[in-house]
Amino acid sequence: MLYLQSEIKLNRQGKSMSLNLTEEQIIQLAPDAASVKAGKSLSTKAKWVLLEHSDHAVWGHCQGSGKTPYQTVVDIKHIAFKCSCPSRKFPCKHGLGLLLLYASQTDSFYQTDEPDWVAAWLTKREEKAEKKEQKAKSNAPIDEAAQAKRQAMRHQKVLHGIDELEIWMKDLLRNGLIHVPEQAHAVFENMARRMIDAQASGLANRLRALQELNFHADNWKYELTDQLGKLYLLTQAYKNLKALPQEWQDEIRTQIGYPQSKEEVLAGESITDHWMVLHKRSRKINELNTDTYWMYGQQSRRFAVYFSFFTPGSLPETNLIPGNTYNGSLCYYKGVENQRALFKEYPLSAQETFTPLCCHDLKEATALYRSTLKQNPFAQNVPILVENLLLAHNGKSLYAQDINKELIAIQMQETTKIDILSVTGGKPFAAFFLANDNCWELNTMWYQSDYYFWKDERN
Repeated sequence: MLYLQSEIKLNRQGKSMSLNLTEEQIIQLAPDAASVKAGKSLSTKAKWVLLEHSDHAVWGHCQGSGKTPYQTVVDIKHIAFKCSCPSRKFPCKHGLGLLLLYASQTDSFYQTDEPDWVAAWLTKREEKAEKKEQKAKSNAPIDEAAQAKRQAMRHQKVLHGIDELEIWMKDLLRNGLIHVPEQAHAVFENMARRMIDAQASGLANRLRALQELNFHADNWKYELTDQLGKLYLLTQAYKNLKALPQEWQDEIRTQIGYPQSKEEVLAGESITDHWMVLHKRSRKINELNTDTYWMYGQQSRRFAVYFSFFTPGSLPETNLIPGNTYNGSLCYYKGVENQRALFKEYPLSAQETFTPLCCHDLKEATALYRSTLKQNPFAQNVPILVENLLLAHNGKSLYAQDINKELIAIQMQETTKIDILSVTGGKPFAAFFLANDNCWELNTMWYQSDYYFWKDERN
């Protein structure tokens, strides 16, 4: 589904007034299209027997089929929802409907003190946030001997797992690849699970990504052998970890699946900037919901990737709106050209949006991509911004074409292509890509200074 950015209303200091979200922005918070439809049907006064708000929250009673109305509340400062309905979707249709109604008809809500059930929920949220902050600041002593023992044990488990993986890869190549497409899930999933047992989740993720290759394409063998080659290079790098520079040790450990603690990341140097959210991707991985945000700094001109993890039944700590800009400080993870980062503080203040600096043509864009892979051959989903583009076809393949008639294969859904053509009328536009060797995925575009994006919720 195509979305057009609508800015958050700002006061003179550039702060968000009461987070006056538009319909498009609220829709982004929905778990699926069905919830959007149901939420819109509830965004009318006739569905609610009570509508009230304070500076911190908005709440109401929605009359359902039962005798007792559902109690729904939304934290409008940090965007969180709670409802007494039995729905397992978060936010549920009542929360979406209430927020949509508040955004369009604020005057319909009576301002008053928060009732006990609302105040108790807000207090619980604040206490939870304070405990989390205190835990992060805790200076409890670390048992270094026990920590070193755990690390040594994990290192041996990873090495044993790598030995099995290398034997498996050699057997795979020795037996030939012709039967891989019809058995892709079984071929890669079993070894991926073995890597999880070996505490090498990064290797498991790469193996599972191989299941998603387009085995109907003519070049699938080249893509598969390329990814297997990088996988083998990664295992060899880990086995020779101590011989590498420190930044590469950090990078390889991260690629294998070792976490970097939040405290360690936030202790590093920070970069303060106005960060525009270029794209958001939502996934459910191993029963864990994951929101991935790609951002771009107005002054630093750096890309950043922010991950938000939350379990089913809970809400993300932060909801960033694609197309909007936030002022804040980011701390980057250690590694080689690592773009993953954490915000140093919350909440973030909204800023006037801007159009990011783009590569002028595909020659400049591909040179940037090659430079990134030269610095780090393990890089995936490389963010690229390019202007002056058109869509072009060559048989069944879809391409982006620049002003010099240069082409590059791109990936998008058919509905996305139709949306782009309907908006641009076949005229040039700028786009944000996630680039990989086999294909560049188009996720966002700008046309005549307007920002458009497609909600990405593939599992």
